[in-house]
Amino acid sequence: MTDEPVLASCRIPRERVGTLIDAIYAFSMTLLVITIDTPSKFLHIKDATPVHDIFISVIPDLMHYFIAFILLAILWYFEHQRFMSLRHLDRPLLCMNIASLAFVCLLPFSTNLAGDYPFDTLGAIFFELNILIIGSIACTQWFYIKKKSHELVPGLSMLYINREIYWSLVFPILSVIGIVIALFRIVGSVEIYLLAPVIMAFLFWKDPVKSVKTEGGQP
Repeated sequence: MTDEPVLASCRIPRERVGTLIDAIYAFSMTLLVITIDTPSKFLHIKDATPVHDIFISVIPDLMHYFIAFILLAILWYFEHQRFMSLRHLDRPLLCMNIASLAFVCLLPFSTNLAGDYPFDTLGAIFFELNILIIGSIACTQWFYIKKKSHELVPGLSMLYINREIYWSLVFPILSVIGIVIALFRIVGSVEIYLLAPVIMAFLFWKDPVKSVKTEGGQP
Protein backbone atom coordinates (compact mmCIF):
# COMPACT_ATOMS: atom_id res chain seq x y z
CA MET A 1 0.00 0.00 0.00
CA THR A 2 1.48 3.34 -1.04
CA ASP A 3 1.56 6.39 1.18
CA GLU A 4 -0.97 9.13 0.58
CA PRO A 5 0.40 12.07 -1.42
CA VAL A 6 1.52 15.08 0.57
CA LEU A 7 -1.02 17.92 0.46
CA ALA A 8 0.24 21.16 -1.06
CA SER A 9 -0.43 22.95 2.24
CA CYS A 10 1.92 20.52 4.03
CA ARG A 11 4.83 21.07 1.65
CA ILE A 12 7.57 23.38 2.87
CA PRO A 13 9.82 25.01 0.25
CA ARG A 14 13.33 23.70 0.69
CA GLU A 15 14.86 27.13 -0.02
CA ARG A 16 13.34 28.67 3.13
CA VAL A 17 14.60 25.89 5.37
CA GLY A 18 17.96 25.80 3.60
CA THR A 19 18.48 29.49 4.35
CA LEU A 20 17.72 28.90 8.03
CA ILE A 21 20.14 25.96 8.17
CA ASP A 22 22.94 27.95 6.51
CA ALA A 23 22.43 30.83 8.95
CA ILE A 24 22.44 28.63 12.07
CA TYR A 25 25.49 26.64 10.99
CA ALA A 26 27.36 29.85 10.15
CA PHE A 27 26.40 31.40 13.48
CA SER A 28 27.39 28.30 15.46
CA MET A 29 30.72 28.00 13.65
CA THR A 30 31.46 31.67 14.36
CA LEU A 31 30.37 31.38 17.99
CA LEU A 32 32.88 28.58 18.56
CA VAL A 33 35.72 31.08 18.77
CA ILE A 34 34.20 32.47 21.97
CA THR A 35 34.85 29.10 23.61
CA ILE A 36 38.58 29.96 23.66
CA ASP A 37 38.97 31.61 27.05
CA THR A 38 41.95 33.89 27.68
CA PRO A 39 42.56 35.64 31.02
CA SER A 40 42.36 39.40 31.22
CA LYS A 41 45.59 41.23 30.40
CA PHE A 42 45.28 43.10 33.69
CA LEU A 43 45.85 39.87 35.58
CA HIS A 44 49.28 39.61 33.93
CA ILE A 45 50.30 43.25 33.79
CA LYS A 46 53.34 42.61 36.00
CA ASP A 47 54.46 39.46 34.15
CA ALA A 48 57.35 39.78 31.75
CA THR A 49 56.24 37.09 29.27
CA PRO A 50 52.67 35.95 30.02
CA VAL A 51 51.76 34.99 26.43
CA HIS A 52 53.57 31.64 26.59
CA ASP A 53 51.64 30.62 29.71
CA ILE A 54 48.37 31.88 28.23
CA PHE A 55 48.93 29.93 25.01
CA ILE A 56 49.69 26.72 26.91
CA SER A 57 46.54 27.18 29.00
CA VAL A 58 44.27 27.57 25.95
CA ILE A 59 45.60 24.56 24.02
CA PRO A 60 42.64 22.35 25.11
CA ASP A 61 40.22 25.10 24.04
CA LEU A 62 41.96 25.48 20.69
CA MET A 63 41.93 21.74 20.08
CA HIS A 64 38.21 21.43 20.84
CA TYR A 65 37.49 24.54 18.76
CA PHE A 66 39.11 23.08 15.65
CA ILE A 67 37.49 19.67 16.16
CA ALA A 68 34.05 21.22 16.56
CA PHE A 69 34.58 23.55 13.59
CA ILE A 70 35.59 20.67 11.30
CA LEU A 71 32.64 18.58 12.47
CA LEU A 72 30.19 21.41 11.83
CA ALA A 73 31.69 21.98 8.38
CA ILE A 74 31.25 18.29 7.48
CA LEU A 75 27.73 18.16 8.93
CA TRP A 76 26.78 21.30 7.01
CA TYR A 77 28.11 19.76 3.80
CA PHE A 78 25.90 16.71 4.24
CA GLU A 79 22.92 18.95 5.02
CA HIS A 80 23.64 20.73 1.74
CA GLN A 81 23.82 17.43 -0.14
CA ARG A 82 20.50 16.34 1.31
CA PHE A 83 18.76 19.59 0.37
CA MET A 84 20.09 19.46 -3.18
CA SER A 85 18.22 16.19 -3.63
CA LEU A 86 14.92 17.19 -2.02
CA ARG A 87 11.98 18.47 -4.04
CA HIS A 88 10.41 19.90 -0.89
CA LEU A 89 10.03 19.11 2.83
CA ASP A 90 7.02 17.78 4.66
CA ARG A 91 6.18 18.39 8.32
CA PRO A 92 7.99 15.35 9.83
CA LEU A 93 11.16 16.18 7.90
CA LEU A 94 10.89 19.83 8.95
CA CYS A 95 10.53 18.80 12.62
CA MET A 96 13.63 16.62 12.34
CA ASN A 97 15.57 19.53 10.85
CA ILE A 98 14.47 21.91 13.61
CA ALA A 99 15.44 19.33 16.25
CA SER A 100 18.86 18.93 14.64
CA LEU A 101 19.40 22.70 14.54
CA ALA A 102 18.63 22.93 18.26
CA PHE A 103 21.61 20.69 18.96
CA VAL A 104 23.77 22.48 16.38
CA CYS A 105 23.16 25.68 18.38
CA LEU A 106 24.11 23.79 21.56
CA LEU A 107 27.48 22.70 20.17
CA PRO A 108 29.40 25.88 21.14
CA PHE A 109 28.33 25.31 24.75
CA SER A 110 29.30 21.63 24.78
CA THR A 111 32.60 22.53 23.08
CA ASN A 112 33.27 25.13 25.76
CA LEU A 113 32.49 22.61 28.50
CA ALA A 114 34.80 19.96 27.05
CA GLY A 115 37.58 22.50 26.41
CA ASP A 116 37.44 24.16 29.85
CA TYR A 117 37.48 20.81 31.67
CA PRO A 118 39.68 18.56 29.50
CA PHE A 119 40.40 16.17 32.38
CA ASP A 120 36.73 15.73 33.31
CA THR A 121 35.33 12.94 31.15
CA LEU A 122 31.75 14.07 31.80
CA GLY A 123 32.40 17.20 29.73
CA ALA A 124 33.68 15.02 26.88
CA ILE A 125 30.63 12.76 27.13
CA PHE A 126 28.32 15.77 26.89
CA PHE A 127 30.11 16.92 23.73
CA GLU A 128 29.99 13.42 22.24
CA LEU A 129 26.28 13.08 23.06
CA ASN A 130 25.72 16.37 21.26
CA ILE A 131 27.37 15.04 18.09
CA LEU A 132 25.64 11.67 18.50
CA ILE A 133 22.20 13.31 18.48
CA ILE A 134 22.96 15.49 15.44
CA GLY A 135 24.36 12.51 13.54
CA SER A 136 21.47 10.23 14.55
CA ILE A 137 18.89 12.76 13.37
CA ALA A 138 20.71 13.07 10.03
CA CYS A 139 20.64 9.29 9.64
CA THR A 140 16.95 9.16 10.59
CA GLN A 141 16.18 11.82 8.00
CA TRP A 142 17.69 9.69 5.25
CA PHE A 143 15.72 6.62 6.36
CA TYR A 144 12.58 8.77 6.23
CA ILE A 145 13.52 10.15 2.80
CA LYS A 146 14.06 6.59 1.57
CA LYS A 147 10.57 5.64 2.74
CA LYS A 148 9.03 8.71 1.03
CA SER A 149 11.43 8.80 -1.91
CA HIS A 150 8.68 8.88 -4.56
CA GLU A 151 7.43 12.20 -3.09
CA LEU A 152 10.51 13.86 -1.62
CA VAL A 153 13.30 12.80 -4.03
CA PRO A 154 11.65 11.46 -7.19
CA GLY A 155 14.15 10.05 -9.63
CA LEU A 156 16.91 9.64 -7.05
CA SER A 157 18.31 6.11 -7.11
CA MET A 158 18.35 3.79 -4.11
CA LEU A 159 22.11 3.47 -4.60
CA TYR A 160 22.55 7.18 -3.82
CA ILE A 161 20.14 7.08 -0.86
CA ASN A 162 21.75 3.98 0.63
CA ARG A 163 25.17 5.59 0.24
CA GLU A 164 24.00 8.64 2.20
CA ILE A 165 22.55 6.42 4.94
CA TYR A 166 25.83 4.54 5.13
CA TRP A 167 27.86 7.75 5.34
CA SER A 168 25.54 9.31 7.92
CA LEU A 169 26.37 6.48 10.33
CA VAL A 170 29.97 7.70 10.69
CA PHE A 171 29.28 10.35 13.34
CA PRO A 172 26.98 8.22 15.52
CA ILE A 173 29.53 5.39 15.46
CA LEU A 174 32.45 7.69 16.32
CA SER A 175 30.36 9.26 19.10
CA VAL A 176 29.51 5.91 20.66
CA ILE A 177 33.20 4.92 20.56
CA GLY A 178 34.13 8.24 22.17
CA ILE A 179 31.52 7.84 24.91
CA VAL A 180 32.73 4.31 25.69
CA ILE A 181 36.33 5.57 25.91
CA ALA A 182 35.23 8.41 28.21
CA LEU A 183 33.26 6.03 30.44
CA PHE A 184 36.54 4.26 31.15
CA ARG A 185 37.77 7.67 32.35
CA ILE A 186 40.34 7.90 29.58
CA VAL A 187 41.22 11.53 28.88
CA GLY A 188 41.15 12.66 25.24
CA SER A 189 38.14 10.70 23.99
CA VAL A 190 37.04 13.71 21.91
CA GLU A 191 40.10 13.22 19.71
CA ILE A 192 38.29 10.24 18.17
CA TYR A 193 36.63 12.79 15.86
CA LEU A 194 39.99 13.53 14.24
CA LEU A 195 39.31 10.31 12.34
CA ALA A 196 36.20 11.83 10.73
CA PRO A 197 37.96 13.70 7.87
CA VAL A 198 40.12 10.63 7.17
CA ILE A 199 37.09 8.32 7.07
CA MET A 200 35.15 10.75 4.89
CA ALA A 201 38.06 11.06 2.46
CA PHE A 202 38.23 7.26 2.20
CA LEU A 203 34.46 7.02 1.64
CA PHE A 204 34.63 9.65 -1.11
CA TRP A 205 37.45 7.71 -2.73
CA LYS A 206 35.41 4.49 -2.62
CA ASP A 207 32.14 6.24 -3.55
CA PRO A 208 29.92 3.68 -5.36
CA VAL A 209 27.81 6.45 -6.93
CA LYS A 210 30.93 8.01 -8.47
CA SER A 211 31.85 4.61 -9.92
CA VAL A 212 28.44 4.28 -11.54
CA LYS A 213 28.71 7.78 -13.05
CA THR A 214 32.17 6.94 -14.41
CA GLU A 215 30.74 3.88 -16.12
CA GLY A 216 28.00 5.94 -17.71
CA GLY A 217 25.17 4.99 -15.37
CA GLN A 218 22.73 7.22 -13.53
CA PRO A 219 23.11 8.06 -9.81
